[in-house]
Amino acid sequence: MRNYGETKAQRQARYLAEFSDAVITAEPAHAGRIEWPSALHFYFTGVPVADAAARYVANHADEVAK
Repeated sequence: MRNYGETKAQRQARYLAEFSDAVITAEPAHAGRIEWPSALHFYFTGVPVADAAARYVANHADEVAK
């Protein structure tokens, strides 16, 4: 979905906020512990937020257990 009244920085900020919300909803233990380079990678490669959050939670499940 493109909104032409939105800057690139605003699109990126919206994506990262939605990603953070989705990750914390899926696994509350990630609150305050998100690796932002991973989130930016998902953003720049065009992965939808829901898919990115699911992959992030699955790949970082062992870190939460510690």
